This record gives sequence, C-alpha cells and structure tokens, in this order.
Amino acid sequence: MIFHVTTRGSLLPIMLAVVSGMLAMGMALPALPLEFQSRFASGTTLIGVVMGLQSAATLLTRPWAGRMADRRGGRDTLMLGLVSTAASGMAYSLALLPFLPPQAQQAMIVVGRVFMGLGEGLMVTGGGVWAVIIAGRARAGAAMSWVGFAMFAGLGMGAAMGDMIEAHAGFFTVCLVAMALPLGGALLTLSLPPSPALHDGSHAGVRWKDLIGPIWVWGLTLGLSAIGFAAISSFLVIFYAAEGWHAGGWALAAFGVGHMLARLVGSRHVDRHDVRPMVAIIMLTEAVGLAMIWLAPGPVGAAMGSFLGGLGYSLTYPLLAMPVLRQVPARYSGSAIGLFDVFFDIAAGSGAVFSGLLAGVAGPRSPFALAMVAALAGGAIMLVVRPPRPARAE
Repeated sequence: MIFHVTTRGSLLPIMLAVVSGMLAMGMALPALPLEFQSRFASGTTLIGVVMGLQSAATLLTRPWAGRMADRRGGRDTLMLGLVSTAASGMAYSLALLPFLPPQAQQAMIVVGRVFMGLGEGLMVTGGGVWAVIIAGRARAGAAMSWVGFAMFAGLGMGAAMGDMIEAHAGFFTVCLVAMALPLGGALLTLSLPPSPALHDGSHAGVRWKDLIGPIWVWGLTLGLSAIGFAAISSFLVIFYAAEGWHAGGWALAAFGVGHMLARLVGSRHVDRHDVRPMVAIIMLTEAVGLAMIWLAPGPVGAAMGSFLGGLGYSLTYPLLAMPVLRQVPARYSGSAIGLFDVFFDIAAGSGAVFSGLLAGVAGPRSPFALAMVAALAGGAIMLVVRPPRPARAE
C-alpha cells in the first residue's frame, strides 16, 4: 500500500478541491487556442505568448505562495488559489461581451490567463504542502503524487469537457462552468479544519539563494521534462486542426489519462533515496511519446504519443521533489517547493513561447521535436549527476 488508508482518506478532500480547480484550467486548454484563431485570426506566435502568460504569472506567485504556505498553512493557500481560478473564468466570459472592441476582448483573455497563473501557483503549493503535513515527510513523495494525480485527472478530464462543451454549447458555457467548479472547491476547502502552519513567522524567512544549491539540478531536470507538457498543452489541438484532424481535445485528454495511470501504478515507488535511474527511464518514455506525435501519420498515432508522453512525464515531479525536500529544514518546505516549481514555470512559459515561434517557422509538428530533445537532455542529466546528498539535520 502507498500509505495507511486513513491518511489517503484524509487527503481526499484536498484532492477533490484541487480537481475542481484543475478541471477549470483544463477546460481552457483546447478552447482558448481555437478561440484565438477563429475570433481574432491570431498566429501561432501570439497564441504561444498568451498561453505562456499563465506560467509567467505562476512564476511571480511562487515566492508569495511558498511563504503563505509556511506561515498560514496549506488550506488558506489552496482556497485563495481556487478563488483566483474562478476569477479567470469570469475574465474569459467578459471577453465575449459584444460591445467590447477586439483589443479589449483580447485583453480580458490575457487577464484570465494571469488569474489562472496565480491560481495554479497557489493551488499547487498549498495543496502539496498540506498533503505533506498530513502524510509526514517520510511519505512526502507519495502524498505529493496523489495530489499530482488529482491535478492531472482534473486537467485531462477538463480538456475533454472543454472540447465537448465548446462543440455543443459554445465558449461562454465553458467560461461559466470554469467559474462554478473552483468556487465549489473553495467552499469545500473552507469547510475543512485549518492546516497547521510550518512556522509562525518567528523564524527569519529563508532566502531563495540559500536554497538554490540543493535544488537547481533537480529543478532543471523538471523544467526539461515540462517543455513536453508545454508543447502538448498549448499546441496539440492546433496541430490537429492544421492537419485537418478532429478530436484534438480528446488527444489532449489522452495525456492526462497516461499521467493518471502512471501515478496509480508508480506512486508507491517515489519515496526512494536515489531517484536518478527511475527519472532517466521515464524521461526516455516521454521522449518516445513526443517523437510519436512529431512523426504521427494520423490522429490515432498522435493520440497514442500524447498518452505515452503523459505516462513518462507523470512521475517526474514527485520523484525530483524528494531530494529537494530531504535537503531543507521542514519548516521551509513551502519555500523549497515554491522555488522548485519555479523551474517548471520558466520551462512551461518559455516552452510555450518558443514552441509558438518554432511552429510559425518550421510547422506545427516542430514543437514536439524540440520537446523530445529536451526530454532526452533531462534523462542524460540523471545519468551523470551525483546522488542526492543525505538529509540535513535541522
């Protein structure tokens, strides 16, 4: 068993709250790029910039989210993230007001991406820290893996829901549902007992430059893996449309299915001291999936590649988080997770932008070739990096 059933049961409300926010985020992934293309005749470069804005906003949120989780606990951090995610859906819906000029409509979508980025940073950090507190640091990897399972279950199901709802009821209905779901999650979170703070503020706040040493190599590897996520989440639907294929949202959902399956099967194996061999294997798996999308002769092959990419990408986060958490004092776990997540934000944001630029020059298949090379580089790092240092005494 991954850990005691009562612990998993106590994580269930956190997982449900995270799912509600990630459903809203996932619904926008297939809908927004197509909305920009059809409504504003935007090119791939602009779409990449707009999709990457979410990661930029998340990046700016990380220091605040980490300190808030350390001092206020995971519940309040998660709840604020859900409210911000609901505000994103509201901004998307305001972009549809017919009396607004196109520039103002585009600006409202940009505002929605910013709110979604803020919500993501707070949800991921708050939910992760809360789960680690409940499960204990000895089982931190499994706890974060279950929260990650909830994240990508919501993301995958949200992508399929967004594709179906937009096809049958339009983008405005997508926006309404994307507002309602995280608000429900926020109410659920509010009904739960407050989570304990990791410290009360009496300790001096840790500086990121003091944490970067034990984190950077693991964060860099996470970032190289996240470029594949950025390419698939931002451009898989565009790729399908360019090829004249249908059901791009379902192909995006296949990524989430692969991610969830890997979490279900592999979560019991993440609490290990030496994560390097397993990370190298799963990043090779991700690279193979990205190569399948790049070379896909038809939609089925691309969907299979998306599934395999999700399968490989799935466990990189909890595995690479383990050497990070074991090398920092427990009271600064929130700050450490926040800094670790920065590498994901930078990679996901820049990956979306560079994928858009590359797609405009070399065609819609090229972002997946770039992401394949990045995944191979991350696996290579795991083959040459030294084992993680023993846990530091507090």
